[in-house]
Amino acid sequence: MERRPYFIFGDVISSVLAGAAVGAVMAALISVAWPMPAAMLAGMFLGMALCIPIQTACSLLFGAFEVMVPMMLTSMLAGMVVAMRASMLEMPVGEGALWGVCIGLPILAFTYAANAMLAGEGR
Repeated sequence: MERRPYFIFGDVISSVLAGAAVGAVMAALISVAWPMPAAMLAGMFLGMALCIPIQTACSLLFGAFEVMVPMMLTSMLAGMVVAMRASMLEMPVGEGALWGVCIGLPILAFTYAANAMLAGEGR
């Protein structure tokens, strides 16, 4: 993966933006009336769908290859987790966004670590 600060900053911003946006939307859409499995599926699909315009905008600035995998994983996982949590407890939009950010950063770190391991950079 890229080591130049501009692109690392872009990866962080992209993952945080995707996680926060998806988390906020899921917290706004999902309520305790939803059954948890339905909320999880809706969160997964809506998270991936919401990521597409964000990913397009970030790809123009930071390169499509760099932001694609972390953003899609972040969006899918944040959508699922926030939707499941919102189906159990009432969740404000800001808390959903915070959950999305807290999911996005470890996903980005995991992506960097997996790439380094697969590229043989950890030896």
